[in-house]
Amino acid sequence: MTVMDIVESEKITVSLTKKLRKVKPIKARMSRNEIIQNIADETGLKRVDVDLVFDCLGDLVKSHMKARGSGEFMIPKIGLKIKRVRRKATKQRKMVSPLTQQEVTIPSKPARWDIKLIALKSLKDSVQ
Repeated sequence: MTVMDIVESEKITVSLTKKLRKVKPIKARMSRNEIIQNIADETGLKRVDVDLVFDCLGDLVKSHMKARGSGEFMIPKIGLKIKRVRRKATKQRKMVSPLTQQEVTIPSKPARWDIKLIALKSLKDSVQ
């Protein structure tokens, strides 16, 4: 059973979509299980189905971030872009520690790939 089969079988209505657009602030931090349960309650899907959607989304992001992948992935409707960026190599250097006031040697780091998250306009507008 694919994700599309699940969505088509559940027949998410337009009124539910409008209901989801009314965003209220949530003061408490939610755990992984609470997030999945909340989405399952709001959409009428089973928890297993919601978990499957997140697994598929994670696999999709990982495949874009692989060595021969596109290196860029945008999560629709959330306003988040994930990019693979190249970090330059750094040289070994010395600095004065602000805590101990002693000179500390910072080791060099090789060039490496890193992940960068970029908030898009829709996500930035929700903060205001």
